[in-house]
Amino acid sequence: MRAETEGRGVFDSIYEANIETIYLTAKRYTRNHHAAEEIAQDTFLKLFRNMEHTNIEAAKPWLILTAKYAAMNWRRDTAREYLVAEFTEEEERRISESVEDPEQILIRRLKEKEFTELTGDIFAALYRKNQRWYDAITIVYVLEKPQKEVAETMGMDLESFHSMLYRAKQWIREKYKERYDKLQGE
Repeated sequence: MRAETEGRGVFDSIYEANIETIYLTAKRYTRNHHAAEEIAQDTFLKLFRNMEHTNIEAAKPWLILTAKYAAMNWRRDTAREYLVAEFTEEEERRISESVEDPEQILIRRLKEKEFTELTGDIFAALYRKNQRWYDAITIVYVLEKPQKEVAETMGMDLESFHSMLYRAKQWIREKYKERYDKLQGE
């Protein structure tokens, strides 16, 4: 009975020292709070079941690797289910009441996701290409500030500012027109 109590104490100390790290490891790979909690608990359950065969000094690396691989497996196994799981209860209610085919809703959401990724890629490339272009495009078209005000803030006359916006938009068209057209055509 004493050995079992000591084993439980060792497990408790390992758990307390590592639960946050294991949870954060699982969350980093799953990007899902609930899955990360479950993976962390399963990882510690495996440790508890195998305490007598475990090198206590190597427990932390073992826990981290076990959680990492479990999280990667979870992501792989749920990759196709992930988009459906993104629907909120309100969206699910609207889908069930809607006359639109659920498959069409999913296709529309996938397309929206691809457009969002394209937008992110465009802004990242624009920032790398020319930070002033990035600032101008972002402030005028995303934040919807008046061009005259932005030109003054950037220390430019309005005509030069229009020219810069034109060049930035031309560059975006040259680099991303094909990808944009492909998304539009799908």
